[in-house]
Amino acid sequence: MIRRAVAADAAALLALERSVAEAAHWSDAEYAQILQDDDGAALRRWIFVVVEEEALLGFIVVKLLRAGDVIEAEIENLAVAAGARRRGLGAALCGAAVDGLSEAGARVVELEVRAGNGAAIGLYTGLGFEQTGVRVGYYANPKEDAVLLRFRVQDQQKSAG
Repeated sequence: MIRRAVAADAAALLALERSVAEAAHWSDAEYAQILQDDDGAALRRWIFVVVEEEALLGFIVVKLLRAGDVIEAEIENLAVAAGARRRGLGAALCGAAVDGLSEAGARVVELEVRAGNGAAIGLYTGLGFEQTGVRVGYYANPKEDAVLLRFRVQDQQKSAG
């Protein structure tokens, strides 16, 4: 089951995030801020989680920024527990996130990923994200380029309609 995360998910989210080396690592305070209800704000961040038998198996963090008529959307973090990978949970989380962002008015969803993270790049391109560029030396520890990807929501809606 995929749903929006709630404050009661915080401990499980942190434990999962810290167990996944490829995930972006944020502070407890950053997750607490995201889990607050801020649906009226110009900048909104949501976490969607996938839960099976009361175990949190994965999550995705998304950001929606509304500035006048311009809406920017970004996938900021995605993690799936090691024992739950290769079951389509990452793809399902991405689908839920894109649907939520689309309902909020986003027409494009962007992200960056480490150039060496072939599994993530394969996941995103398999879902229809297209590479738009590279940020040389973007990541530290280790230093690595970021691959920029974009998904056009209206393209998905046309093909589904």
